Amino acid sequence: MKWFNRIQIATGQPCLHISLHLVMLVALVWGWRERALVEVSSVLVAAYAAVFIAMLLTQRIPRLRRTGDFLEEITTTYYFGAAMLLLFLVSRILHNNLLLACLGLVMLAGPALVSLLAKEPPPRIEKKRS
Repeated sequence: MKWFNRIQIATGQPCLHISLHLVMLVALVWGWRERALVEVSSVLVAAYAAVFIAMLLTQRIPRLRRTGDFLEEITTTYYFGAAMLLLFLVSRILHNNLLLACLGLVMLAGPALVSLLAKEPPPRIEKKRS
């Protein structure tokens, strides 16, 4: 068994996701130490948006469906981090804690509610007439 398979079994995440986590962590720590956290956060949110748009486009093309599924995994994994970074960036502009709390609730609970409400109903089984 290869080492990256062992890591995936132990952590439940592929090595690529773990390395992306580490790169994001290093970028945020670097931005914090260099007092460039807003710029680093903006770049990370823009990168997330670009990956999200690429995921939406590639899922519609049958030949690129596997790429779209891979990008969907990445966007699902990093949604919470991108939401927190976006909330941080908005907090630099908006100074009302109640509005920030409402925005945070919408950003975190919104996708769950949409996925619950957008589920397709189970297919109806038609009875055969005798």
